[in-house]
Amino acid sequence: MVVLYAMAMILSGIAAVITTLQTAVTLLFRRRGRFFGPGPRVRSGSSGPFRPGAFFQHRPMVSILKPVCGVDDDLEANIESFALLRGVAYEVIVSIADQNDAALPLVERVIRRHPAVSWKLVVGGDGGLERGNRKVARLIAAMPHAIGSILFISDSNVRVRPYDIARTVRALDDPRTGCVSNLFTASGAESVGASIESLHLLSFVVPGSVSAAAVNVPCVVGKSMAIRRDILLAIGGFGAFARVLAEDQAIGLAVRDAGYNVVLSPVVVRNVVMRRTLRRALGRQIRWNKIRYAYSRPTYCAEMLLFPLPFAILAAVGHPTAFALPAAVVLLRMMQVALLADATRAELRFRELLYVPLFDLLHFAAQFVPYVDNRVTWRGYSTRIGPGTTLIDLAIEESAAA
Repeated sequence: MVVLYAMAMILSGIAAVITTLQTAVTLLFRRRGRFFGPGPRVRSGSSGPFRPGAFFQHRPMVSILKPVCGVDDDLEANIESFALLRGVAYEVIVSIADQNDAALPLVERVIRRHPAVSWKLVVGGDGGLERGNRKVARLIAAMPHAIGSILFISDSNVRVRPYDIARTVRALDDPRTGCVSNLFTASGAESVGASIESLHLLSFVVPGSVSAAAVNVPCVVGKSMAIRRDILLAIGGFGAFARVLAEDQAIGLAVRDAGYNVVLSPVVVRNVVMRRTLRRALGRQIRWNKIRYAYSRPTYCAEMLLFPLPFAILAAVGHPTAFALPAAVVLLRMMQVALLADATRAELRFRELLYVPLFDLLHFAAQFVPYVDNRVTWRGYSTRIGPGTTLIDLAIEESAAA
């Protein structure tokens, strides 16, 4: 037992070092817009004054594809933020599966308020995809209506600032780059569950995405991503990814395998999460855990080294001299989260900061679920996932999960 407690202390120290390094790399990336290599320093912030100048002369057309299913938190304001874009030639294609979807009248109100924007509303159709990834079905339905040479996929719970899209697609000016995705943090949390979900995005997803990009490993989250149209068609179009749950990562890997760079933009967009039950927030987190496990079990197992607090508690149980270790780790983790919030300009109230220990312990417990269960429920569908998140035994569930 002494050896076990000593090992827990060592693992806690290793995890503290790794999470600190992740935080430092994220701060560097946000400050410089790049990592350690040569190249011009760029302004990475997603707000504040910005001079379009020559940057936006003769820009390619961007088709923004927004799959919508149901009414997300503050959906109307989310959609409306895309009517206020600057520095980019664009159209917005909102794709909804059902005429009876409650989101439809909200979208139509936004369209009426902003007639100068090039809107296209697609209702129904899935390109013959009867069963599979429902988001991909909406993208397939939208694709025939898109005229842009750049396709920008944006989830319905994403909110942007006026120059976010323009800054993001600049990465595609490099002909070697085929796909670019945004960092994103949560906004608007009003419940404990929403706060836990916000902490997951801020303290795990953001530094994890940046760390992967730092070692040139594609880690694409399709909440906000752009791809060149010609490259998408070359890798089979959206239809090639209809039978996988994580179509975003699958697209990123296919772009890399086709010989193009997959890059992470330092521009941060907002994922509006206002009201969540704790159960729903953990369910989403577990679903993402299962996705990562399906892509790489060794990498997923290594993620255990990202949790200093549980190991610190275990060490303190066995070593009375280590009683102060959990408190020290809690302070470290709160400082890391505060720094990440400042770097990404994320909303972080003192209450959310106090939730960090709870989040870390819940997150650690959730890490074990994929080892015993490969079933996920998402947007009204329940399925098992295989390697690469291939969908198995897809079936419609009566209860939906976001």
